[in-house]
Amino acid sequence: EWRLYWQRAEVDQVTYEARSGTSSSAPVYIDRRFRYQDTTVGGEVTVARDVGAHGLVGGLELSRSRIEERRDGMQVNLDTGESTSVLLGESMPVRDFPISDITEAGLYLQDDWRPGEGDFSVIAALRADWYRLDPQPDAMYREDNPAQQPVGIETLSASPRLGLTWRFSDAATAFLQYAHGFRAPPFEDVNIGLDLPQFNVRAIPNPDLKPERSDSLELGLRLAGRAVSGSASAWFGRYQDFIQSKVNLGPDPETGVILFQSQNLDQAEIWGLEAAVSASLGAATERLNGWVVDLSAAYAHGDDLERDVPLDSVEPTRAVLGLRYEDAAERFRFGLYTTAVAGKRRVDTTRPDPLRIDGFVAVDVTAGWTISDTWRVDAGVFNLGDASYYEWADVRGRPASDPLLELYRRPGRNWRLALTANW
Repeated sequence: EWRLYWQRAEVDQVTYEARSGTSSSAPVYIDRRFRYQDTTVGGEVTVARDVGAHGLVGGLELSRSRIEERRDGMQVNLDTGESTSVLLGESMPVRDFPISDITEAGLYLQDDWRPGEGDFSVIAALRADWYRLDPQPDAMYREDNPAQQPVGIETLSASPRLGLTWRFSDAATAFLQYAHGFRAPPFEDVNIGLDLPQFNVRAIPNPDLKPERSDSLELGLRLAGRAVSGSASAWFGRYQDFIQSKVNLGPDPETGVILFQSQNLDQAEIWGLEAAVSASLGAATERLNGWVVDLSAAYAHGDDLERDVPLDSVEPTRAVLGLRYEDAAERFRFGLYTTAVAGKRRVDTTRPDPLRIDGFVAVDVTAGWTISDTWRVDAGVFNLGDASYYEWADVRGRPASDPLLELYRRPGRNWRLALTANW
């Protein structure tokens, strides 16, 4: 099987804001625009062949992407009519990283060996990956980041994998897997240039960021029954040059600006437990056909082994309980979801002014109607209980005394209505 493809993903965010005046400030109108574009062209070839009890699969993948981003804006004084392109201390337009070309190639081979009756299998695989980053700084990026010289990256890796599976019933399969992982440095971490003067924050690049490599073990169980399906697993990973994104370096001694930078940790360890189960209520009685209960949970524990401190990038424990319905014609949908997240108390206390946050419980209700093959309507009320909370990913690395921390709180009770057309 072979295919060639071209795809473009675009995000265009336009925000209009009107602020009423105060005794010390005039009323203003603010127009902000953000654009992100990822254009990829590529191809892949997959070859499969059964040789006795061996199922062989091999392939080649190649792709090239161009990624562009820019922020723009204008503020108008409604009393005087004067306008300015300086927002939050930045002179628009700006790029937070240079236009980036990314080339990737992968070559892999897998053998699925099923001796005997086929209840037991051994899966061995090897993959080689090549990654290259070529920054293309233009005048806009250079004007916004005059002191930075973007760097390119080229790296090659080999990733073996070995798995064992045992199907001990028609609906249950146990598995054990070892895998060697590889992660190239994210392009935005290598060449980022984000400076927010009004927030006293600057994200600086790390041109010396190394690829992340890992060795992991996973033991688990998969269920594929009519009434109950899902999986549960325990996993352990040891990392070399672990990439920790947006680490709070504290204030710059010369300017007082709080600096953030992605960095490598020489040795890190993460282990965890996770499970996801779905139960079809229609298996018990036909009156409940279409109703499904979902339960998922994830726990992770991570440490920086070199400094013997917790990994701040590990998310707190999260569990989601859901009840959903979809009619037989797949035209009407309903969902009720409760999300419970534990507080983040185990943090790296060697960082400046470490932040800890409380846990939360949020309830969401959603509904959807497929009107036709072209039109679909979706609606929802989110955070029904009006809980006040942070998501750890939003505030990780920020100091506990940050006066702008309240701006990162998630919305209280809110609703959304979407109309989608597909042609």
